[in-house]
Amino acid sequence: MSRSADASAGLDVSVVIPARNAANWLAECLQSVVDQNPREVIVIDGCSQDSTVQIARSFGVRVISDEGRGLPAARMLGARAAQTEIIALIDADVIVPAGVLAILMDEFQAGGFDGLQFGLVSEPDGSGYWGAALAWHHNHSRVRSWFGVSATLMRRSVLLDAGFDESFRSGEDIELRIRLEDAGCRLGVSPTTFVRHRFADNFEYARDQWLQDGAGLARTMLKHPRRAGWLVLLPLLATARGVVLSLATAPRYLPYWAGFLMYNYRAFGGTLLRLPKQELSLGGNALWLAAARIAPMAAGLLFWALAALRIPPDRLGLASAVVSATLLTVQVGMLGVGPATLTLLPAQADRGRTLIPASVAAVGLSSLLTAAGLVVVTYVLGSGVGTAWKNPVMTAAFFAAALLAAVAYQFDHIAVAQARADRALTRSLVQALFQLATLAVCLFAGYGAPAAIVASVAAGALASVLLGLHQLRRADTAPDWRGVQWHEAIGVWGPGLRQHALMLADRAPGYVLPLVVAAALNTSAAAAWYVVWMLASAIFFVPQSAGYSLQTAIAADTSVPPFSSHPGLIRRALKMSLFLTALAGALLLAAGSVLLPLLGSGYASAWVLLPVLVPALMLTCITQVYYGLCRSTGRLAESTMVAMMAFVLAVAPAAAVAQHYGLGGVSVLWLTAQLAAALVAGGRLHRLSRGHRRAPVRHNVEGTSGPRAHGAPAP
Repeated sequence: MSRSADASAGLDVSVVIPARNAANWLAECLQSVVDQNPREVIVIDGCSQDSTVQIARSFGVRVISDEGRGLPAARMLGARAAQTEIIALIDADVIVPAGVLAILMDEFQAGGFDGLQFGLVSEPDGSGYWGAALAWHHNHSRVRSWFGVSATLMRRSVLLDAGFDESFRSGEDIELRIRLEDAGCRLGVSPTTFVRHRFADNFEYARDQWLQDGAGLARTMLKHPRRAGWLVLLPLLATARGVVLSLATAPRYLPYWAGFLMYNYRAFGGTLLRLPKQELSLGGNALWLAAARIAPMAAGLLFWALAALRIPPDRLGLASAVVSATLLTVQVGMLGVGPATLTLLPAQADRGRTLIPASVAAVGLSSLLTAAGLVVVTYVLGSGVGTAWKNPVMTAAFFAAALLAAVAYQFDHIAVAQARADRALTRSLVQALFQLATLAVCLFAGYGAPAAIVASVAAGALASVLLGLHQLRRADTAPDWRGVQWHEAIGVWGPGLRQHALMLADRAPGYVLPLVVAAALNTSAAAAWYVVWMLASAIFFVPQSAGYSLQTAIAADTSVPPFSSHPGLIRRALKMSLFLTALAGALLLAAGSVLLPLLGSGYASAWVLLPVLVPALMLTCITQVYYGLCRSTGRLAESTMVAMMAFVLAVAPAAAVAQHYGLGGVSVLWLTAQLAAALVAGGRLHRLSRGHRRAPVRHNVEGTSGPRAHGAPAP
């Protein structure tokens, strides 16, 4: 039953307290709430096995069972049962000081809020390590300023209309906040009115918090892919901030952050492995692929930062040159198989059971042959990266990295062609984390040779490949690996080679320029260039993702006449690419100004390259959409000529420019090349879009129409 109170003298608010096995805390929480004199108090019991229900009933409050449906369902059950327009959602681990509920209600009404959270002051429920670490984290975290629902006033009508997603076990507050903000609701956190928020003092409780947070972030990302980049980076950014603060004020909490990072991403990855099976739209596919490229950026920066702090610049420069050679090998060794897969796979009657293993075998063989050729050529030349092959460990690590990275990259193309770029994101995260962990282990063990960096790249690629095989085994269209024939693998090269020149001309400058810098200047300059170039390359994958997704959508388009939906698809791809690239570029400029100086003066001075590289990346949005259109419609000759023009402009004078103008000159040279390519590509896109816009009009007059493929919206 409801708590008996004089409504005219009490607060016109219903307090909802979800509680499951909360006997240790519930009595103190209820006493603090009852003393506020609300109209009613409702405890939602989650099938507790301790004395939670008995304690609640001893206070004369209403008790309802949620039948074990979870915390979000419990809160919604309480909201539906409430009798007032204002609801106070109070967790059982919260203590409300005397009189503060009335103060918060005044703030709520005066500010016209739809949701207003108490300020939280966290404290451990004991004197041990883990409770103190959790409390320290939350008291020093930016989370304190984020709207949540552990101690919050909300309008009942708003909550009932929006509702919690009951599939969440944790993180439902973040997901709800996103939807409420998108709907224009006024939300806030009180800067003056506080409650006490307690944490249990044992490792199991901390681990459960981390696991639930990671799983909640993954589910939120699945529902809101536009927030994917931020949500993926959130645990990593929180860890980086927490480590810095811990080093400055509380070093004893460093082990806490190791557990926080590991268990958050463990739950994050485990949740993503259970992704839905339906195919994604053009926009969703491009967003997921972009997230797959951007998400590892922070881990990649930590990777090179760790290497820069522990490995001398000259040795790091040699390692970065070998990594560049690895990536160049992947691009050359693909022989166009990856881009060809985007066009071939959607048309396969068996949905890729034969094509997938043949394409992977082809990429693996060609990457090994290309790696061997590169080693021979650079060894003969002797300078720059050629000196690395005198070390057999480095050579072996290079071959392993080249093979595994090529196969991992092909798995990305397969995922995009299947309209499941979300799988690429999962593997990308795993690859980045394994790469970072392997390097940390090598350096901790005292092995700081350049080969440690290349071996770490190989280890990350191996983790990605193994996960890719697991993803394909779980798919309904699992390929037949045992039935692959070498003549089939070689046959895949045919359509691939027709696209290879375009891909090579497009991507090669990014991998050739670090080699040119190493040869024209020195390995220390190459190290600074590579760190900045690595950051810029992560952003480049955003426009490239839009181009690849456009190619896949057009290849799957079954409309009559063919390709009648080009104008609409092109506009969507361009808008999305420009917006995401601008956002990522702004973040890159801000992060680079802070992080590069931490690596040393040689790296700090390289920040001035970013304001030149970011506009160049914006220009690639136009060229990548143009290339995607050309690959899907057979206009390979003209698009290859545009890419070759940009390649020649960027690479041919690079050595002379580097010697006379340094790294700044090289970055301006690349910007000039991208501007020239974008001008040509933009003109061709405009012309091709106008030409295809007329086709549907004539077709509609004839009175026939064809079905549209998934992800191909009407223009």
